[in-house]
Amino acid sequence: MDARNKIKKILVRAPNWIGDAVMALPAVESLKALYKGAEITVLTKGRAVPVFQNNPSVGGIIEYDDKGSHKGLKGRLKLRGEIKERAFDIAVLFQNAFDAAFIAFISGVPVRAGYARDFRTKLLTRPIPVTEEIKKAHQVFYYLNIVKALGGGVPKRPVPKIYLSEDERAWAESFIKDNGLKGAFLVGAAPGASYGPAKRWPPERFAEALTKIIKDRDAVALVFGASEDKEASLEVTRNLKIKYIDLTGKISLRSFMAIASRLELFITNDSGPMHIGAALGTPTIAIFGSTDPLLTGPLGPHARVVQKKTECSPCFERECRFGHYNCLSISAAEAARAADGLLKEI
Repeated sequence: MDARNKIKKILVRAPNWIGDAVMALPAVESLKALYKGAEITVLTKGRAVPVFQNNPSVGGIIEYDDKGSHKGLKGRLKLRGEIKERAFDIAVLFQNAFDAAFIAFISGVPVRAGYARDFRTKLLTRPIPVTEEIKKAHQVFYYLNIVKALGGGVPKRPVPKIYLSEDERAWAESFIKDNGLKGAFLVGAAPGASYGPAKRWPPERFAEALTKIIKDRDAVALVFGASEDKEASLEVTRNLKIKYIDLTGKISLRSFMAIASRLELFITNDSGPMHIGAALGTPTIAIFGSTDPLLTGPLGPHARVVQKKTECSPCFERECRFGHYNCLSISAAEAARAADGLLKEI
């Protein structure tokens, strides 16, 4: 009997951040293909939970509330109980931290697979080496490599997929109708990026680019972001001379996904929304600053990167150590040209 057939319940410790969670989706699909008869349960923090909802490869989700019910040692023990009662056969750790291996270990999951890093090797039964080759690969392959080590397949061109329900699609259509947007050319913008200012293109350039793209079109701009992005979104809308709707902090992540699937174009920093837009197949223009698109660029059929090559980038810093942010000196005209070129190709 194939040993894989004995695996009935899989715990996947998914990444905590939205963009990383999206990049882990192909690995979840490959894991499901490897263990066809098993049920996959994802463990992740609340912000990333929506990424895995309605996914046919995911049978259940456990929200890791490390600021509330799972906080501290008492909370970890509570989480241990929740995991133990589900009797998982294997834990696959896409999340790198020591905590991920520790929780799987104290929960008694018999097989624990993940990268041998962060002082956790002895807690793993299937430690996987972090090679120089995998460090240089796109992050989507970083996660897929774990499944490969277990015997799974790795697609040549993996593309994350986000699945919307019929109710969510219907809600998006109602939103468009109720706001008088039916027939309009919808352009979205996400000017935030939680990583830091080295990943944030100036809001006034978002506004200028939107104005250039929308020119001569019956269009409306939709501005998106979490509550912490309100200031950046306000700066965008202050500089807009066109019709817009600011949805920053007003809708859920799943609602954003539903609306984003209906956009004609989406302009965004390197962020979670960027990965979501690309995964939905929405034409996406991604502005890159201090980070490297070869490692974390958007993966999708209609995604394009705009970046400024400088001597000091990619530096992967949250803030520019020199204070000039030259890597973000991309003009609105450059972004608009990239958008026009992408739209002509589709």
